[in-house]
Amino acid sequence: MVNIKVVAKEAGVSISTVSRVVNGNTSVREDLRNKVLEVVEKTGYRSNFLARGLKGLPTRTIGLVIPDIENPFFPAMVRGVQDVANRNGYAIFLCNTDGDMKLEEGQYNLLLEKKVDGILLVSSSQDIPFLEIASSIPIVLLDRYTQSSNFSYVVVDHTYGINIAIKHLRNIGRLRIAFIGSKPITSGARERFQAFLVNHQRDPNLKSRILFGKYTQESGAEMAEKLLNSGEKFDSIVCGNDLIAYGVIDVLQNHGIKIPEDVSVVGYDDIPSSAYRSPKLTTIHQPIYELGQIGAHMMIDAIEKGLNETKHIKLEPYLIVRETSVPRGVKSANN
Repeated sequence: MVNIKVVAKEAGVSISTVSRVVNGNTSVREDLRNKVLEVVEKTGYRSNFLARGLKGLPTRTIGLVIPDIENPFFPAMVRGVQDVANRNGYAIFLCNTDGDMKLEEGQYNLLLEKKVDGILLVSSSQDIPFLEIASSIPIVLLDRYTQSSNFSYVVVDHTYGINIAIKHLRNIGRLRIAFIGSKPITSGARERFQAFLVNHQRDPNLKSRILFGKYTQESGAEMAEKLLNSGEKFDSIVCGNDLIAYGVIDVLQNHGIKIPEDVSVVGYDDIPSSAYRSPKLTTIHQPIYELGQIGAHMMIDAIEKGLNETKHIKLEPYLIVRETSVPRGVKSANN
């Protein structure tokens, strides 16, 4: 079997250069990279990560577990992780769980078996019992945290995000605000819901204007129909994410409700398509790419520097005002 020493000798480079090339590190000069890749192709060399792991050596691989690969929120996060990993010579094993906790645990255990050097996890629940089992590798939570403080995490301040969404709606005269979100089983979904409750705790009709579904456009449409059928009066809707907002807008328009003249809508995430829909969506921008970058840096520091202390980082979102919440006759500065 061709090994890394053979590749290095034939390409006329060091073993470390071959390692950087096959692990995707972009710091290698283009001429050297091309030499190595030519030899790799000719010899059929493949780095055996599992064999390295069995020997107790770093595999220079990181597991990344996400709940929904079809949700447009996650590609930017994955890109942030991937860019940092590439620059540092790490490969990423991406796992999708479809929001299924049993599958999530299975993927987690599979990554341990593959001897990855660390795992970045976006869990589908705030309660993650399998994480309490001692692990010899670093674990960093992305966009989530658990009741336990034993794990490092990087999240967004969703309380602040909901607060500025509601402040904006009140500033344009919207007082009967409804909320359509995901069931509060993750830290992020729970924070958004609780922030909404705190802002409306004195409203006697609040409960009938709160609906829970999933972070999907279909669920947003379903919940919007339920809100309309309830007969409850509302003049605006805060949505748990942009996909929910898309479904809400479609249903309102199908019922002849004008946006924003009759009802204002605010989303959450600022996924790319939100700036191009008609009407353009007012939303809370999350620094999704940066979240992935920071999580990857935390992970690599923990792997390479042996850092044992936990780090908790909270990023700040901001409001982007577009067409779905601008008072009649007023143009958005973001259009």
